[in-house]
Amino acid sequence: MKPTLALFAGDPGGIGPEIVAKALADEEVREAANFILIGSKPAIERGMEVAGHRTAFEHTDARRPSGDELPIQLARWEGDADVDFERGKVDARNGAHMLAGLAYGLQLCVKGVADAMCVAPLNKSALKAGGMKHPDEINYFREVLDFSGMTSEFNVNDKLWTARVTSHVPLKDVSGLITGDKIVNGVGILHDGLSRAGYERPRIAVCGLNPHNGESGAFGREEIDVIRPAVERAQQMGFDAHGPFPADTIFVQATRPQGGYDGVLTMYHDQGQIAMKLMSFGHGVTVHYGLPMVVTTTSHGTAYDIVEKGVATPSALKNAILMAARMGSRNGG
Repeated sequence: MKPTLALFAGDPGGIGPEIVAKALADEEVREAANFILIGSKPAIERGMEVAGHRTAFEHTDARRPSGDELPIQLARWEGDADVDFERGKVDARNGAHMLAGLAYGLQLCVKGVADAMCVAPLNKSALKAGGMKHPDEINYFREVLDFSGMTSEFNVNDKLWTARVTSHVPLKDVSGLITGDKIVNGVGILHDGLSRAGYERPRIAVCGLNPHNGESGAFGREEIDVIRPAVERAQQMGFDAHGPFPADTIFVQATRPQGGYDGVLTMYHDQGQIAMKLMSFGHGVTVHYGLPMVVTTTSHGTAYDIVEKGVATPSALKNAILMAARMGSRNGG
């Protein structure tokens, strides 16, 4: 039986509703999962109009399918009749709608109605204007779920997975936030995510922090004092982890057909994001991992500048849906 995905249409002021419509018109997507669509019914219908793809749905209370049934469910929830969204800009009302929709989708997973959640693009400024008090979505998810376990944000393309030791923090604070335990835990959760996605024995490369890996301490000692000992600890625990490698060459080495790696653990946000977006902008996927359910989304944003122009492409959302379906299946879907 197919997994069931909660598919949230994202920021109603962005390209989310129209790329959801395009993705749901894709036969491979439709074959991958059963869908519970979450969003504003008027915004979703407008997205279908802009996309030029009309997909049949049943506007109903969300329920777990008894089989691989059609049509798609459009869930009845507190925000399904919301209208008059500001298009192409940050707006607090849009943000509040997103926060409520995300919380509803998570609860569908908690209740066993859905196996995983996929989310169309969100906008952090709108989320914060709408009431989010966290630096990012994964910490909002933790609050909604009252979850205290370890979580990580993975960035994924068809060649590589990345995770990071620090995330949405000022660059000046990064060095003081890097610890051996965080590195070992980062290797472990990246290994777990790769394994759950089907990699039998994931190979993980760990990035250094300083230019040229610190040049034996000339440009900093984090590689010597913290990162290398942590990699050795991870190896002793049975992980196929290596490094640290210099940040300016690690992705060259990781993506080699022979002797490459399946995942890279970076020390801070842009170490990995610049490389991943250069390799796969418009196609990449973000996986919010470690929660009681898998949550995926696109690695790109809401593209306010092209809203309702009909040119937004669904490639990244399609990949995010397929990833959620694959990982949701392994979660028992």
